[in-house]
Amino acid sequence: MPRAIFLDTFPLSSVGKVMKTGTSETEKCQSWVLSCLAVGHKIYVPEISYYECIRELKRLNAKVQIAKIKAFCGAVSDRLIPINSSHLELASDFWATARQTGKPTANDQALDGDMILCAQAISLGIPDSDFVIATTNVARLSPFAPADQWQNITPGSCTTTK
Repeated sequence: MPRAIFLDTFPLSSVGKVMKTGTSETEKCQSWVLSCLAVGHKIYVPEISYYECIRELKRLNAKVQIAKIKAFCGAVSDRLIPINSSHLELASDFWATARQTGKPTANDQALDGDMILCAQAISLGIPDSDFVIATTNVARLSPFAPADQWQNITPGSCTTTK
């Protein structure tokens, strides 16, 4: 059964990379995203990941990369998950829980996009066993939603390699 994969900022940013050698970590991640799509996994882009990715590319004036990411996000009508107030409400619950348990994921004044990302992924109502957030930051996300290093998610299966 195909798996739902939610992209955190690094995997999403890799989609915009212009391939040169195919050997950089970003290029490997881009190939991984494309492989996941090729085997039928559903790729979602939480709007908070999109924001975090695009803001940095705008700072760098990386117009080609921005265009590639926008095209990727728009290629499937439900790929980009817009942020809504219920996502922010759930994210605020996660934020409070992280602090109450002594495990904050960002400083107290930060927006804490990680909590918004988790809330957006959970919002679709997909069973935990059928989705994963592909990230480079498992420790901050996994207490709130299924998450794994993108390298551990095998494109040809529904499992992680851990």
